[in-house]
Amino acid sequence: MVSVSELNTADPQKWRDAADDAIATAKQCEGISSYARDEVASTLKQCWVGDTGSAARTKFVKHADDYDAAAVSLRAMAKAYDDLADDIDDARRLLRSALDYASTHELKVDDSGRVQLAKAVAVPAGSTEHLEPVKHAQGIIDDALSKATRADVEASRALRTVEGLTAITDPKLAKEALNPNSPLAIALRLSGGTDGLHPINVSPSQLAAVDRAARETGMSKKLLLAILWQEQQWYQNHNPSLRGPLTSFGRFFDWSLQQTLKPDKSLGITHMKLETAREVIKSNPDAFTLSDGKYLGDLNDSQLTKYIEENPNEDVRLSAYHLKGLKENPYGADSDKDLFTLYAADTPDVREKNEQYGDESDQRGGDIKVRGKNWDKVEPHLDDAMAWDSLSDEERSKAIKQLESETPGGHHVSIETIYSAGGPTTGTGTGEPEPGTPSPSPNPPPTPPGN
Repeated sequence: MVSVSELNTADPQKWRDAADDAIATAKQCEGISSYARDEVASTLKQCWVGDTGSAARTKFVKHADDYDAAAVSLRAMAKAYDDLADDIDDARRLLRSALDYASTHELKVDDSGRVQLAKAVAVPAGSTEHLEPVKHAQGIIDDALSKATRADVEASRALRTVEGLTAITDPKLAKEALNPNSPLAIALRLSGGTDGLHPINVSPSQLAAVDRAARETGMSKKLLLAILWQEQQWYQNHNPSLRGPLTSFGRFFDWSLQQTLKPDKSLGITHMKLETAREVIKSNPDAFTLSDGKYLGDLNDSQLTKYIEENPNEDVRLSAYHLKGLKENPYGADSDKDLFTLYAADTPDVREKNEQYGDESDQRGGDIKVRGKNWDKVEPHLDDAMAWDSLSDEERSKAIKQLESETPGGHHVSIETIYSAGGPTTGTGTGEPEPGTPSPSPNPPPTPPGN
């Protein structure tokens, strides 16, 4: 969430200036493209006949395409900057009007946007009239900060698309990639990697369990995936040599601790405490009665621990129902990010801070701040992986082929999703070799004589 001070001191004109520079450069690229295609190539056609002349004309037309594609990217960048400037300008105007109103009505506004009376006021018992100015100012400030935050998120997404466009030299493909929901645009964002974030190392069975649990409980798939990503860090940090959480050692280690040293040990791939699991089961008895009529709430601690460790799909369901229960109290639970923090600590303080600061992470402290920033880091990668997963096989194959056509011949093409989404995700370049860069040989180097 954008803060009051950040929005109040924002300078949208800087983004407009940057947009103007990008447009000017785009025009230069278009001018060079037009000259290469219309003037030089036309002259070569008249003055240089034969195969060599034809090859030269083809080269200049290819240069023209390169400049056209660059112009598309620059214009997309300019639009992102202009849109951001307009939205921030509107949001800043709203904010400043609310700050002026607050000043004239003796209200104070903190950096998170929370409005309060500047001093105590004597009022008749039961009267709330004195709070009307607070509500009025709060509503305007909330709208302003929300508008600025949405603009920031949308600009970041647009600029990620522009970053991917730098790898495209075909102007037709560049224009196609401008649609952020196109398969090519999704593939380009994923080709940038996951910024060093560890993947969600779970099996297809657990991913299918996430889908089922999301539909069953109404909780978002993204939130459940984020829980898996966050909570499995314990396994990986405990022993980095283990390839993900679903190892027999990991399950046995957790189970043995539960039965011996640490009875409050968190369990399973979603790191749920036994006490919490029992509360979830008690609140949803029908959901956790097995097909043979056995009720999980009747298991003793050792049996329930073993059941959770040996049934990771049920662990996912437990977490989904737990999150659903957290959301039943709406205070401080407005968003997936709020629930992501409450999953770690459902305390009055965390709910109060969620309500006060919304999705803003910098205003928080300790583990909740770290967890909030983790959500900020992983969310866009989850969005892109889910978008790729939702495409048809044909759409994914077409996007990979388009990337191959823009990659030098023989070079590797790869997109990296934060969880195992639909394939294919790799290919081999079929484009022209980069100048001065030999294409990889498909065969191993010959054995030197005498060996």
